[in-house]
Order: sequence, then structure tokens, then C-alpha cells
Amino acid sequence: MFTPKANLLSGRRGGSRSNTPLSGSRRTPLLSTRAKGSTPLARTNVIEDTGVHILASFGSSLPVLVIEVLTLASAGEVTVSLGENGWAWLVSGRRLVVWRYSGGGRAQCRELSLPPSDLTHRSGLCAVYSLTPGQTPCCLAVSPEGVVRYWPSIVHEGSSTETSTELGGQECFSLTSILPAGCILATTTSTLVLIHHAGQGVSCKHLQTSSNLLGGFSRRVSSLLWGSMGGVQGEARLIKVVGTVGRDTDTRVVIVLTASGLQKWMVEDGETYKQIYDADMTDIARESMWRQLEKDGAEGKPSWLKVWTLDISIVGEENLVILVAGVNSNENVSQGASFRVYYSLLTIKIITDAPPMRAEGCVLLPHTNFIAEGEDPAGMEMMCVGGICFLLSGQIILPVNIQSGEQLPKISLSSGDSVLGTGDNGEFPLLFTIPYGVLSITPTQGGMRNESLNLTDNLLDKSSSKLSDSLNISVSAQGLETLTMSESKTDQLKAAFLLFCKRSKGQAEAIIQELFPEEHVEQLDSALDRLVLSLSKDLIDDFPASDPRWMESVPASQASRTGASMSLLVLQQLEDKLACHDLYISFLKSVGLWNRLSAVTVRGKPMPTALSLSEHNEKNIAAVTLRSIHMDHIKMMDVCMKSSLDDRNITASGSLTSQDHFYREISRIDDILDSFVNNIQHSIRCESPSELLKSIVSVNTLVINMLKAVLSSRNKRMGEYTTTGFAASLEYYPWTAERRSQLSALLKLSISHGYKSAEDAAERVRIGQQILDLADIILDGYRSQVYSVDGEQRQVLNAEYIREREQLIQPLVDLKLYDQAASLAEKYLEFSALVRICEETGNKDKLDEYISEYSEHNFSEFVFSWYMKEGKQSRLLASTGSSKELGRFLTGHSDISWLHDFHTNNFNNAASTLLQAASNETDLLERKKVELSLAKLAALAGEEDFEDVFPQIEQEVMLVKSQEQLPVSVIEQFGLDHNNMRVLTPREMIEMYIGEENRSADSLEFIKALDLLNYVQLDQDEKERVRLHIWCQSILRNSWSDIDTDNPIESVKETVFFKIVEYAFHQGLDLSSFLTTPEIILEQAELGNLRHEKNFQYLLKTGYEHVLRACGE
Repeated sequence: MFTPKANLLSGRRGGSRSNTPLSGSRRTPLLSTRAKGSTPLARTNVIEDTGVHILASFGSSLPVLVIEVLTLASAGEVTVSLGENGWAWLVSGRRLVVWRYSGGGRAQCRELSLPPSDLTHRSGLCAVYSLTPGQTPCCLAVSPEGVVRYWPSIVHEGSSTETSTELGGQECFSLTSILPAGCILATTTSTLVLIHHAGQGVSCKHLQTSSNLLGGFSRRVSSLLWGSMGGVQGEARLIKVVGTVGRDTDTRVVIVLTASGLQKWMVEDGETYKQIYDADMTDIARESMWRQLEKDGAEGKPSWLKVWTLDISIVGEENLVILVAGVNSNENVSQGASFRVYYSLLTIKIITDAPPMRAEGCVLLPHTNFIAEGEDPAGMEMMCVGGICFLLSGQIILPVNIQSGEQLPKISLSSGDSVLGTGDNGEFPLLFTIPYGVLSITPTQGGMRNESLNLTDNLLDKSSSKLSDSLNISVSAQGLETLTMSESKTDQLKAAFLLFCKRSKGQAEAIIQELFPEEHVEQLDSALDRLVLSLSKDLIDDFPASDPRWMESVPASQASRTGASMSLLVLQQLEDKLACHDLYISFLKSVGLWNRLSAVTVRGKPMPTALSLSEHNEKNIAAVTLRSIHMDHIKMMDVCMKSSLDDRNITASGSLTSQDHFYREISRIDDILDSFVNNIQHSIRCESPSELLKSIVSVNTLVINMLKAVLSSRNKRMGEYTTTGFAASLEYYPWTAERRSQLSALLKLSISHGYKSAEDAAERVRIGQQILDLADIILDGYRSQVYSVDGEQRQVLNAEYIREREQLIQPLVDLKLYDQAASLAEKYLEFSALVRICEETGNKDKLDEYISEYSEHNFSEFVFSWYMKEGKQSRLLASTGSSKELGRFLTGHSDISWLHDFHTNNFNNAASTLLQAASNETDLLERKKVELSLAKLAALAGEEDFEDVFPQIEQEVMLVKSQEQLPVSVIEQFGLDHNNMRVLTPREMIEMYIGEENRSADSLEFIKALDLLNYVQLDQDEKERVRLHIWCQSILRNSWSDIDTDNPIESVKETVFFKIVEYAFHQGLDLSSFLTTPEIILEQAELGNLRHEKNFQYLLKTGYEHVLRACGE
């Protein structure tokens, strides 16, 4: 929402996307027009180049579903609307097709079903928009009879709800979006209905004119002055409804043009509304148009002119353009009873609440036609963008300069190319035709440059003219001469600026040349940079030049300051300072100082001087915004304003008020954020929960409105404050980022004491939206700061940004503010929140959509990791993500990857994985046993030859069996649970088989121990020591002193040692290698005194001799 956007026009100046020269007309549609509609199967580039404007394809290719509808629909059955947000929607019968035609992101196309109707549905009765930036849009559709169908998300067609507008048989005409207040539904007879969001659905409210004593006052006054004005609102034929931003971000102005007049409404919060005026435009249009006709030689009087208002369009923030048609009833007729129809563009101001009494401007258009007596003139659709009015009449588009009335070269569509819908993206108009899809009308390189230069000159002349009067009063000729002759560089720079304001550019340039004669070398905190920034600060912190109260208080050292405003009104003073600062920037660029600026130290960090100047402009905008809504929050503003001044040790005295002091020093306007936070923290201790909630909402409203205005201006004017060279590489750390801690504090207070204190749904919705806005502002600033640097510094900042992102978004999920959290998570790629939201809401379809949409960010791998971390392996394996992606991820998670291999019939890989897992298993013997069984089954089911694998499996199975055969009594003595035993190593099992704990061990246990010796991972010497240990323990199992030496061969046969030898003999083992020599055994200290006993030595050697002789035989 606040990320700076590139100029969409810049990519189209040099030529078409196919590198085709832009000179000459190029108008070859891919398919010729058919009676039933052409099929836009492909995208062309430049359709026509008039030398001033280019008509060209725009946005992405049409989805297959849209092409299908266009192909099958009959002529005149389809209507299309192009939203400024990059979404388009098409209506054919009851089919509503929504798709994204521009704006980035994943292309989507959805079909929805409109409510049943006996009349024809139109796209103009539908609206597609997002409630929060980055969120999947919702959709609102109204049938001609007034049935409202609302989809919270276009992704889920079945989630719609319906309500009735109770129109009593009136036919709906248009649906106009005025977000965030809602949408205005208008009927053909000018009844207005506000459709606004309420909870998870929408609610309808009829807009009624005031019925009190002053209701309709403006129309009655106009009637007294100008005569009768015809019918009342309910009977007036509607022509058009438009909406624009009001005095703050939550307020919207609605302008309604009817056959009988012009209405202005104010709508706020989707609930509060008020009709400002209902004014007659007939006489204003007639008088203005007649004056222009008189200049062209018309004779007669204004009353002979019959006028029709045909269309309206908002231009800028202050003006409305009305397309008017007129016929001079006394003009000589031609061709029998035909009358010439003249067209004009009327400009009126709508910024004030006073009804218009005259037109600000009127230009007569060259275009005329003829009508017969009793007929109404043919209507033309009007689109006004960037000072140019585009009039659409059939296949002809007439661009007209609103200010001069000059008609630019017309743009022609092919014969039969009907325009199904129009729109604009805020920068240029858009059309939708069957052969080409979405088309844009953009100025050519030369045309745009000329228009831009003319506009800049006009603005400069207007600002210079306005301010030069102020400066002529506040600085006398003698004072200016004193500044010019001063040795102070500050005074000389100020003198040059004043001369520039007085249009003495040559003198200003001469002073600058003398002041800074040498080429400026880029360095931090140079004299030029500090001087330019110092004068900028003086301008925004200046005292009102003509306010006598300030004249008594201004220090003598500051008496000769510039005096940017002559107004006594605080708001006007702020606006004058804003205009003065804009003029100062123009001065720096005009006299050649701008490109010589480098960087200065601000808040302890180097910052481009151009961006420091931008900060002064932004703080001025912040002051204007606060002052504009000051009275709506007067209690909160007055308390915090006084607290802020106290921190500066400023006390209002004499005739000056706290407001005068606070709004004078604009460079410190952001100090009030500290006061806002302190006030809320104080309110927590002193106010009831309901009063505390009101305080939090009030503070949030002030902060959000102020920062939104600042960030909106920053994004729009980013190109004006571009930096180059050394300054371009510096970190972008604006004043709004410096105040991040205060914004975070407000956010936390809004969650802990605001949302949790809200009792009803409306309060929770409002505070929830404010939490979303605060988090959005913080994260947008953080992201911009990260993107402004590179290398290691970016890595450090990005790590901080990721931590902050999680800390800001996860609390919204904790509060189950899923919509708000999702919109932020989608915009700032906080994937953990997205996965968690989908899991908690059970929205598997949305998770699949995210996996597809964020595939380039490896979202699926993040989902898999999240499942593993949360211990939800079953959900991981049930994931519908790409099998390849899941398989690739599971290569590092062998404990479950084999399940995925089974699911994908990759048995060979499953066998290898399970065998490896069993070999590495140490925790549970039963698990190892199961893994080995499954590995064997997988190997048998696989297609490859597993001759090498089966021996490994059998080896591991043998180890499992060896452990299972351990006596239960021995297992328990070692503190193990026989039913839940860990995996023992071969070395551990050897000790358990032969150790003292196994009192009942016989020769079989020792044989098993010797077998296990083959699996012990030891070097040869160590393994031999273990072998001797086993033989020694087998010897110690018997009492050799009690053995009868008279019959030694028969006696030793019953010892454990010689039973092992006998077993080996019967197994066919090579006893010479299997046995250890008596000499080595008798050297083992483990036998203790036994090795020195003669009887033992005799019996051992005798037994050995017998065994060897038996082997020899």
C-alpha cells in the first residue's frame, strides 16, 4: 500500500513491446469483427499512434474463460468493468467472471453466479475490491431489482449471502465504490442506498435528505436567486454518481448528477452520512456556455440556450468536470428542422461545503453534431485523467485539454469494434474491446514531456504568484537588498530564493554562482548541503508574517525570516508553508543546486540531502493532516499538544495559544507521538475500559490519518526526490522509521487494552482495522529500509525485519483476527502466519492456493518445515503439494520420507530409507523391528535387484533377535523395560549376556556373545581384547578346584568353556583360529589367582590337547 510504484508510463515511451516503431498508424486486429463477437486469442501491441497518444494492449492476456464467454455471447449481451485496483469483471446473463488484468501477483479468474432477475444484469452493478491491501478481493453484485449478493472472497463462490435493498420497484442504475465507507447504489430515479460492511456480511441504508428546518437550504436559496429548479430528488433522472476522498481517510464525498441538479453527500465510517447540498446546475451551465458561444459570434440571449448535463468526472482533489450539451433554439436551422448541438466542459469546485454559484472554467469543444427538434443529444462517455478529458463516441475517442479546450488528435477504433467497458488505473484511461481485450491510452514521449512541462510551469506560476505577494509584504525591498549584500551565506541563499519567488531568476542564479562557484565534490555534511537543509527547516518553522501576536514574540534574531504565509488561519498557514517548500525545491532545481546535493548526518546516520528535504515536506503534510482533523478529536489533541510543548519547555503566553506554538514548529511535529503513547499509558491507570477504548481509537485515528497522508505523498513524489552517486547507496531511514518504537507501543496497547476491551462487534471491527493499519505502516517502513541497502547490512536488517514481522502479525492470529493477519502476511510474506491461519480455520483450499501463488518463494518447503516443527507429520504427508517438492524435502527426514515413497510407489527408495533408518535407530527396539520388516517388504515389492540389501537387512534382524533373547531378569537389573526397550549396541548386549548380572548364563549365552563380536565397531586389537574377556568370563563361570583331575577329559566336558569349544567343533569351525591358546589365557589378569592354580593349568591344557588331537583325527 505504501511501497513506491514505478511510473507505468515509463515503460511505453520508447516503443512498443515488440520493438515496432511508434510512428504511423498500426491497427491490425488479429481477428476481424464478427456479428456475434470476435475472439481475442492473442495480444497485439500498438493499435494506433496519433503522435500525441498511443492506443495499445495493456496488462496480461485474457483468461480462457473470458475468451469463452466473449465467443459464445450475442452482440450487446456482454458488459465489462475495469477497476483501478487491477481487477476486471465481465457480465453475460447471470454469469459474472472476475479476473486480474494487471497489478502483479498470480493471475486469477473466477466465475460467480448473479442473482435471478427478469431484467438484464450489467457489470456497472458489480464491484470487486479488497478490504485490506494484498487480500483476496471480495465481490458485491446487485440485480436490477435491488437484490444484493455478497461474496467475502471471490475464491469461494458458495460463501455468498443475500440481502434486499427494499427499493419498491425502482430499477438500479449504478454501483459506485467509496471504500472504506462502502458502495453507493443508485437507481434510475436517483434514490441512493449505502451498502456497507457489517460483520461478515453487508448492510443497506437508504440515504435520506435532511427533514429539519434547514434541510435542502442550499436548493431553496438557489431557487430564490435563480428561479425554480424542477422536481425533487426522488423523481430526478440519474445521470451519474462519482466518489472521492473527503477531509480524512475515513470520509468519502459522493457527487450525484441528476437531470435536475448536482448533489454532494458526505459519508463516514459506513454509517454516518449527510447531504451537503443539492444545487441546480442548469443556469450555471447555460450562462457559462453562452459566454463561450458569444465569443464565437453567437447572437441572442442565454435564455435561448437549452442545455443538457451528460456526464461528470472528478479531476484532482478540488474540481469536478461536467460534460454539457447545448442547443441555441434561435439559431438558423439547416436541413429542415435540425439544430446544431454544441458541447462544453464545465469545471466547478467541490472542495468546499458551499453549493457552486458559478463555474471556475468553461471550454467549448470543437466537436458538434445535429439533432432534430424534440430529440435529446447523443451522450458521450467521459474519462478525465492527468488534465486530459477523453470523450468516447462510438468508435471515436476525442482527447481534449481541460484547461485550454484544445482538441488533440482523435483516436479511432476499427469499424464495428464496440467498447464493452471503460476504466482507468489512476494514470491513464483503459478500454475493453472484443478484438484486443484491455487497451490503454498513454501519451507519447514527446506529448507527455510537453504536457509535463506545461503543467510544471503552470503550477510554478500559480505558486510563485501566490507566494510572491506574501514575500513582497514580509520582506521589503530594503530588507532584500540587505540580505543580498550580507556576508552570511545563509542570508545570500535566502536572498536568491526570494528573488526566484519574485521571478528574478537571472539575479538568483548570479547569487548562486558567486556563492558556490566551484563544482561541488560529493562529501558528507558539506557546507552546501547543510546550508540548503538549514533554509528548508527555517521555511517550515517560520512565523506567520502578518500575525501581530507573533510579531510581539518573535526573537530579534529571527525577525528577518522569510515569512511564508500571510494568513492568520493556522490551517492556511500550514498550506502556505507547504506551497512555499514546493517552490523552494523548484528553486534548487532551477538554479542548478539540486544535482550538486550529497548527504548530511541526520539522527546520527548519513542521509541523502534530497530525502532530508523530502522529510520537511512530509512533516508539513503531517501538520496539515493533524490540523484538518484536530476539531474531531479536540480533547485528545489539546491534551497531547500541551504535553508535547511542555517537553520543549514552551508555555503559551499572551495572545498566543498552544495551537499557535505547536503548529508553528513543523520540524518537530512528530514529537506528539510520544505524547500520544504517554497519554494512553496514563489512561490505562485512570480511565474506565470504555473510556480507555475511546482514547485508543482517537489516538489511532490521528496517527493513522497523519501517517497515511505522509506515506501517500511519499509514494507519489518519490521520483521528485531521487538521489544519485554516493547518496544513492545510503540506507533509507526516514523519520517515520525513527518513530517505530512509538508506533509499536501503540499497536501493543491497541491489542492488549483496545481490542480486548471492545464489547460489541462494531468496536472490534474498528479497532481491528486500526491494528492492521498500524502494523502495515510499521512493516512497510521496515521493508523499505531493508531494500535500501545491500550486502551484509541488508542481511542484518532483514533478520531484524523478519523478527519484527513475526512479532507484529502473530498476535493478530492469536486474537483470531484472521482476515487482518492474512492480509499482512500475504503482503509481507509472513508464511508461518499463513500456514497457521489455514490450519486453525481448516481452509485447505486456501493453503493449496498459497502453495501455488508463492511457489517462487519455496512456500511449500516452508509448509513442510512448519508441519515437522509442530509435530504434524500426518498433515505433512497428506499435503497436496508437488510430490517432487515433498520428496525433495523429505530427503532430510528419513523417519517419514518412506511413507511418501510408499504413496508414490517408489519402493526401492523406501527400502533403502527404511534400512538406513533402522540402522540409525537407537530409541526403540520395536520401531527398529517394524522398520526392518517394512524395508524387507519394500525391497520385495521394488523393481530393482536387492541382493546387496537383503544381507544387510538380515544382519540387522539378527541383532534385534539377539536383544530380544536377553533374559528378562538381566534386562530389569540394568533398569530397562522389557516391553519398551531402547536399541542396545552389540557391545552392550555382550556384557549383558556374560556379565555377573546374568547368573544363569550357560554356554549358549557365551556363544551368542562371541557371535555379536562380529558386529562390534572396534579395531582389531580392541576386538581381540573383548574376545579374551568373553573366554575369561566363560572360565570363571565354573569352580575349577572341584573338578576331578583323575578323569580330566570327562570332567572338563561339563564346563562352560569347553561346551563352547564343543559347539564350535560340531559347527565345523576352525578351532585353531576360533580358540585362544592356553598360554594367552593364562596371562589374563581377569582370571585373578585362578591362572596360577596348578589344577586349573593342568585341566585347561589337557582339554586343549584332547580337542586338538580330536581335530587332527
